[in-house]
Amino acid sequence: MMGKALLLLVIAFVYSVGVARHDNDMKEPRTDRYSLDDRCVSAIQRQINEEMHASLVYMNMAAHFGSNSVGRKGFSTFFKHSSDEEREHAQKLIDYINKRSGKVIALDIKMPNKDTWENGMEALEDALNMEKHVNNKLHHIHHMADRLCNDPHMMDFIEGEFLTEQVISINELKTYTSQLGAMNDGMGEYLFDRQLLEKSD
Repeated sequence: MMGKALLLLVIAFVYSVGVARHDNDMKEPRTDRYSLDDRCVSAIQRQINEEMHASLVYMNMAAHFGSNSVGRKGFSTFFKHSSDEEREHAQKLIDYINKRSGKVIALDIKMPNKDTWENGMEALEDALNMEKHVNNKLHHIHHMADRLCNDPHMMDFIEGEFLTEQVISINELKTYTSQLGAMNDGMGEYLFDRQLLEKSD
């Protein structure tokens, strides 16, 4: 009986030491998991520049199609909305860096190298290629957050705020290029433009 009591006492002691060690580990983390890793801050900073570049490209598209020499108000409205969305994405990224005690350095935004499009199809195809490029960059950041920075919160932020929206945007542009491609150039683009305008109202 004495041996059994002693065994129970030893087991209780070992368990209490294990809990204490575990508790101490929880109270004294070896690294700061709140602040963003500097490498991920730099990656987000580059993405801010990508989003702002996309916003300026869309702004150029909106200005081109809104001109009275082109007269495609539906395309203009659609691209203006896209420009606003990209700028909002950049602001979300800035806010996230600030929220995680990072610092946003001076922006380095590449200016658009095109301000004229032959027709709506050319602009939609350019927009589709640009969205795929931005989407690939976001996937790269997500991969960095996982493998390099070991930051599940940042992964969740990229997934929740950006990746689903990118899939929706790319799907929309692919659908538009398919629809417009099936129409005659002149009247078809006019009717498609009216459709875009009605959708924006």
